[in-house]
Amino acid sequence: MTRGICEHEVAVTQAVLGRRWPDACDQALREHAEACEVCREVVAVAALLREDFDEAREEISRRDVPLPSAGQIWWRAAVHARADAARAAARPLVWGYGAAAACAIGLLAAGVSILWASLLPVFDRFGAFTARFAPAADMVMATLRAQLPIVITVVACVIAAPIALYYALREE
Repeated sequence: MTRGICEHEVAVTQAVLGRRWPDACDQALREHAEACEVCREVVAVAALLREDFDEAREEISRRDVPLPSAGQIWWRAAVHARADAARAAARPLVWGYGAAAACAIGLLAAGVSILWASLLPVFDRFGAFTARFAPAADMVMATLRAQLPIVITVVACVIAAPIALYYALREE
C-alpha cells in the first residue's frame, strides 16, 4: 500500500503538536483533515505522540531530583582534578620504587655471592656429618654448595616480584 502525500499534512501536524487541534485552528483545516485519509492518520498518530510526551514530562517533573549547586559541582571537579594530578605525579615514583627494589635484590645477590666463600666450611662440616648417613647426601651438599647463590637469588626474585607488582599496580 502506497502512502499518499497531502499538502496540508505539515499544517495539521503543527496544529496537533502545538495543542491547537481542533479548537484553535481553521475550520477549513478541520474539514480537510476529516476528508483526507493522510491527515486523519496524522491527527491520530500525532495526538498519541503528544499524549505520550506529556505523560513523560509529568513523570519526570514528579521526581524531585535536586541538582547540586554550582559551587559544589566546581568543588567536586577540583577534588577530582587534584586526585588525577596526584596519580599522574606518582607514576614515575612507582617506577623508581621498582628500580630500587631491583637494585636491592641485585645487591643482596652480590652480597650472598661475596660471603659465600666464608660459609663453605660450615657446609663442608655439615656435608661430612651427613655423609656418614647416606652417600646421596654428599652429592646433594656438593650441588647445594655450588648452586646456592643462584637458588637464593631466584627464590628472592620469585618472592619479591608479586610484592613489587602489588605496590606498582595498586589503586589508592
